[in-house]
Amino acid sequence: MCIPMLSQRLSHIALSIAALSAAVLTCTTLANEASVEALIGGPTRYNILFIILDDVGADQLTLSNPAGVGLASTPTINAIAAQGVNFSNCWAMPECSPSRVCFFTGRYPSRTGVVTALTSNTLPQSQCSPFETTTPMILGGAGYHSRLLGKYHLSQEDLNPAGIAAPASNGFTDFNGTLLGGPPFIDPTIAGQVDSDAVVYSCGFPVNGSAPAACACAFPNGECVPSVNALECLAAGGLPLVASDGTPILECSEAAAARIDWSATNGSYAWPRTINRDGGATQVIPVRKHADVVQADDAIAFINEQRKTPKEKWMCTLSFSGDHDPWQPPPQSSLPPGTTWPNKLPMACDEQPDLESVALQQRLLSNWTIEALDVQIRRVLLTTGLASLNKAGGLTLTAPDTVIVVIGDNGSFLTTVRAPFNPLRAKATAYQTGICVPLVAAGGPTVVPGRRCDRMVNIVDLFQLWGELAAVDVHAAVPLGRKLDCRPMLRYLTSADAPSAREWNFSEYGTEYLDQQCYACLITTGNNDTCTNTILTTQSLCESQGGVWYGPGGSTPESVTCCDLWENLDQPSNFNVVFASQQALTDGRWKLVYSDQPPCFESTTSDYEFYDLTQCFAANQLFGRGIDNPNYNLLAPGTTLTEYQLIQYNRLRTKLAAMQVSLAHCDGDITMNGIVNAEDLTALMSYWGMPSVGDINNDGETDGTDLAMLLDNWGPCGG
Repeated sequence: MCIPMLSQRLSHIALSIAALSAAVLTCTTLANEASVEALIGGPTRYNILFIILDDVGADQLTLSNPAGVGLASTPTINAIAAQGVNFSNCWAMPECSPSRVCFFTGRYPSRTGVVTALTSNTLPQSQCSPFETTTPMILGGAGYHSRLLGKYHLSQEDLNPAGIAAPASNGFTDFNGTLLGGPPFIDPTIAGQVDSDAVVYSCGFPVNGSAPAACACAFPNGECVPSVNALECLAAGGLPLVASDGTPILECSEAAAARIDWSATNGSYAWPRTINRDGGATQVIPVRKHADVVQADDAIAFINEQRKTPKEKWMCTLSFSGDHDPWQPPPQSSLPPGTTWPNKLPMACDEQPDLESVALQQRLLSNWTIEALDVQIRRVLLTTGLASLNKAGGLTLTAPDTVIVVIGDNGSFLTTVRAPFNPLRAKATAYQTGICVPLVAAGGPTVVPGRRCDRMVNIVDLFQLWGELAAVDVHAAVPLGRKLDCRPMLRYLTSADAPSAREWNFSEYGTEYLDQQCYACLITTGNNDTCTNTILTTQSLCESQGGVWYGPGGSTPESVTCCDLWENLDQPSNFNVVFASQQALTDGRWKLVYSDQPPCFESTTSDYEFYDLTQCFAANQLFGRGIDNPNYNLLAPGTTLTEYQLIQYNRLRTKLAAMQVSLAHCDGDITMNGIVNAEDLTALMSYWGMPSVGDINNDGETDGTDLAMLLDNWGPCGG
């Protein structure tokens, strides 16, 4: 359908657009002014320090995995829990982007469209929409100054009409961090100095067996220091000098320094910073200081500035990008005293010549990273006066006007998962290992500190908690018709025996919309092959996870889907598939998992799995809810449900079916308010000819086809 054919219909609609838009703006402005006025002399409001630990699942911390062995030491996080509440029954989404959007919108992924981790070819309709009402928008209306520091990943610059101003388009007008989903890839060439075909330094700096090598350390300003520990050189913002074959150069050399590509990124030590502030957006590539240290520095500066005027309220989100692959050793200054790499273990972060496996190294590096993050959190609390050291050297929280929340955003990644959790059902799955996360909160109105709360909590509930702490009703603050999934959470801080706000808990991931064809990626772990054509959507992503890419430029036979690859490999029996989408539902004991089966397995595998978590593996060690390993599936072949189990199964099936109907997308409702009207038409026209949230048919361009679809769906959603 072309535009001239629609002119008569559009003329009836267009008359209302200007007046409607002006009315919305006026109402919003008045509401914000009124909310600030109403809060003067009103209920107590609290500052918020929200700390996100990237890819730290429940398996990683003793607080959430008391059965774990060899876990990271986290005295700071433990001290926060000891003076607050340890939530032992929290579900996240299986991947970072959906979880992060949930934190700040209170809506499940199917409602926001952000159903899986964003990649460089994710179309805007699978990124956080600029029409979502996010936490900084709501708190800003209540007079709060909000800043997000570190990893963002709700939206991104690629394919987004807002570009590097993507955070501001989502309400995060004060942002300083990275738009990447994790640290950049590690640079084994040391900024172009090494011929990577000859030698690989997989940690991004030269090593000598189990220790960093000594090298001359060059800096971008031309300075150079001879014979420096290579890792300390990186931490100081320099680059160790090496010959083209990788041999360390001990003495400073202008000729050697001239070979350095200072624009090269390198994991957490050289990374791209994006800043959205005062209506502008800028980038610095690269920042030559460890990302976690920079992010902690930025939090300290922001909080100290805010605390100069105690009456002003603030929210600081400190979103560490550490503990997301690729892993590198943190700076020695960030580690607890006495932490050293094992003498007989080669220092490696990925595959290196003569190295059989990196699994042990990556587990150690993950532990180091978590311990370093704990040190950075401690530094933030002490330097800002939010905590002090007591006589025993422990941490005491000293700011009753501030609530501190620490959470992991999803389950841990494959190689770092700790027993008794299941590494083959970890991040990117809706099984317990993929969605159970640590959550602690302290300060403000918290009573009976040091307790554990086992009530069901979902990460969408944090959106309501932010509102409760700011004395704002989030359900009244979002547009009429927009569905929220969050439940009250403050009650668990203010009462030791508060009733559960949830009857059900839910988690999901799905398939995003991409601007190019995805291909199969195969990862081998032991005797198991795991294939995905949904989450590792590019060759670089696939190969960075140790996978084999079966797309253009990769291995043969070229395979678009995992079913194609399975057929092309003669249907191996050890072949597993990461499902295109999964949903999980629980009432606290019984758990139902729905998986979108690939066509080649539909005839042999059920779409549903059903578990009694109280009877699953290690339930007696994990607060009464065990790990949903395959052999505990009550619907597995050869099993028969008892009458009581069948009742519970049917109850969960009925509830999940109702949720799936509720989560159904409404084509044309660009502004997400439950109705397709002039607001959506205005939005679509403003993005004409480009990828956008108005691209209803998901072909990468907002055009007449999308306009026709919008008009065909005019009116209330589902009505």
